[in-house]
Amino acid sequence: MLPDTSEEEELVISVLRKTTDATLVRINYRASPQHPYPTPFHDVLTAYDWIRDNLLQDEFQRPYLARLGVCGELMGGSLATMLGLTECRLGESRIGAAAVNNPIADWVFPEELPSVDPEELPEPLAPDETAFPAEEDIMAIDVPKAPKPRKRTPKTPQPTSWQRYGDNSTIPTLTLSAERDVLFRRSEDYFDRFASPIHFFRSPHAQMLQPQQDDMFASRQPDELLDFETQMSLEHFSSVHSQPVSPPEPPILTRCRAYARIYPPAGTNLSLPTWNITTGAESPLSDQARELAKVLRRSVARHALRVRAGRTRWHDASEKQMYEEQAEEKVELNTYSSGTGLWTQYRDDEDLEKHLLDVGGWMKQRLEIRSF
Repeated sequence: MLPDTSEEEELVISVLRKTTDATLVRINYRASPQHPYPTPFHDVLTAYDWIRDNLLQDEFQRPYLARLGVCGELMGGSLATMLGLTECRLGESRIGAAAVNNPIADWVFPEELPSVDPEELPEPLAPDETAFPAEEDIMAIDVPKAPKPRKRTPKTPQPTSWQRYGDNSTIPTLTLSAERDVLFRRSEDYFDRFASPIHFFRSPHAQMLQPQQDDMFASRQPDELLDFETQMSLEHFSSVHSQPVSPPEPPILTRCRAYARIYPPAGTNLSLPTWNITTGAESPLSDQARELAKVLRRSVARHALRVRAGRTRWHDASEKQMYEEQAEEKVELNTYSSGTGLWTQYRDDEDLEKHLLDVGGWMKQRLEIRSF
C-alpha cells in the first residue's frame, strides 16, 4: 500500500529470516484495480494450501504436522489476521503464531461518517448473533442495572487515532480511503469478515442502506391475466412513452449499533494462535490494533473459562483477573513510542529496529512449541 517500499520489505524479511531461524515464504498476493477483492484473499489461501502440501514434508516426502507463523503489515496484516483466525484447526498443521503490525482489521471507517450520540444510534437492519453490545463485557455476572440518571448533555467524544493522526506523511487516512476504493468494487464488500476480520468478533459500526427503486411494472396486472399480445403491447407502450430511467442510486453508508459475536463458534476445532500485535503511538490505525487485541483477549479468556469450568460467565473478580492475565500472555500488544511504527521504516529508527528483532525472536519461541 505504500509506494516504493520493495527494498524496505526485503530488509524486513532479511531480519525476520535471521531472527526466526525458520524458512520464510513471501506471498506476492495481487491487489490492484485489475485484481480487486476477493483476489488478494484467494491468493493468500491458495498459497497457504500450497505451503502445507509442498513444504511440510520430511526427507522421505512424507507429510508432517507443523506450527506455522504468519506476519503482515497494513493490508498484509489484515490478510495475516484473517489467516490466523481461520487456519488454526487442532490436530493438523496450522497457524500457531501471528505477528501483525498496524493491521487494517476493519475497512469500514466509521470516522468518515457524521458523529452520532451513542444513545441515538439506530439498530442494524438485520438482527445479529448476540444481544450483547460490542462494548460490554459479555462474560460479566448478571447484575440488575441501576436506575438511569437524568439525561445530561452528552460529553464530546475524544478524537480517535484516525482523526488525530490522519494527516501524517507516511500513511495518511486519505491514502487508506483511496486504497480501499481501489481494492473493493462495492461498498458492501467492506463488511465481509475475511476482508475486515474484526467482524468475526463484532458486527460493523455501520450499515449499507439500499435506496428504494421505482419499478415501472410494479402496478401492472399479473401476467397470468393477460394474453401474450396484450402484454407485449403494454410493455411497448410503456417503453415509448415513459421518461428515461435514471441510474440507480448508490447505497448509503450510515452508523448503527454494534453487537458482540462469539468466535470461534462452539463446536468447532479452531484454537486461536498466539498473537503479537504492534502499532505506533501516532498511527491512525492504532485504535484498530487496540480493539483487535481486546476482542482476541476476550475470546481467549472466554474459551479458557468454558473449557476449564464449563461456564461462560465470571463468578468473581479474582477469577476474572486470572483469566484476563492468561489472555494477555497469549495476545501481546506493543505500541512504539513515536511515529506510525511501520516495520518498513525501521532502517531510519534504531528503536524500531530493536522492536522488529524482538518480533522475530518472539516468533522463533512460539514456533518451537510442539503442541497441536
